[in-house]
Amino acid sequence: MDWFSTLFLGVDGITNGAVYALVGLSLVLVYTTTRVVNVAQGEFLTFGALSFASFMEGSLTSLLYVVLGTGAVCLLLDALQAMRFRRSPLKLVIRYGVCGTILTALAYAACHTSSTVLQMGAALALVATMGPLIYRLTVEPNPGNSPVVLLICSVGVSLILHPLALLLWGADPRTVPPLSDLRFSVANVDIAMQSVIILSAAIVMTAALFLFFRFSLVGKALRAASINRDGALYCGIPVGVVGRLSYFIAAGMSALSGMLLAPLVTANYEMGFVVGLKGFVGATMGGLINYPLSLAGVFLVGVFESFSSFFSSSLRDAWVFSLVIPILLWRSTRLGGELNEH
Repeated sequence: MDWFSTLFLGVDGITNGAVYALVGLSLVLVYTTTRVVNVAQGEFLTFGALSFASFMEGSLTSLLYVVLGTGAVCLLLDALQAMRFRRSPLKLVIRYGVCGTILTALAYAACHTSSTVLQMGAALALVATMGPLIYRLTVEPNPGNSPVVLLICSVGVSLILHPLALLLWGADPRTVPPLSDLRFSVANVDIAMQSVIILSAAIVMTAALFLFFRFSLVGKALRAASINRDGALYCGIPVGVVGRLSYFIAAGMSALSGMLLAPLVTANYEMGFVVGLKGFVGATMGGLINYPLSLAGVFLVGVFESFSSFFSSSLRDAWVFSLVIPILLWRSTRLGGELNEH
């Protein structure tokens, strides 16, 4: 392997790692705030890419009706809970109604415009809204259950969302044009501007998450709820709202990664599952709680995958998933050392 091939594979690996970073960080965000390993995180990537493709084709995605129907179910459950405690459900009806109206207006506007920004925004809002709705139906009714039970619920959600994508968009792949057709060369290596956009988005989202958790009151509330749920409740922090917010942000991050990845590959209903697993492999390096280590892990996965495909493209995924073994061994050794010190 010469230096040109090494540089080319390195650039390709960093691009892949940037995509995995958005999914991996969303997994860490959900786990640190709710203690749920959200296996369905990769499906949000699929829904984001396919919704964006539908809007660019000028068609209204049927996902809108799925989200509105799910929202109606959540409204019914919240209204019944409010009446059980003798509270008026009027505020809930207004809140859900306003959100549904905004989503519908965005979706219809995205179908009749050529603005890529509006189309991305509509797809992002639509998929991000799925996050808190899924949290309300699967996690919020089971606050005291063990992480294993919540993991099983997450697997069930993934098993529902995967065929749902096939039902809504079919098996035919969708082609999405890149956000920029510009290309430039660095040391004779051709680099697409789309790859730079993906890397920039990963860096910006990482910095935004750091600032959000470090300095904002909402971010501090999320951290407090993840450290001590009961203590957060006694301090007046609405843990249910915190969980919904974390799912909203995580779903939006995965949807964004799907929209950025779609121009590099064909958007199809299977694309998110493998990307979600690779993001999980990288996130395990940080134990699903450490953002810097998880970020380093997903970039390691991206570079390792790129070089593995050079030597054996058929075994590329097998080599990538085998990284879990040394990562878990390293994590267990490190944890054992910390326990011995205490």
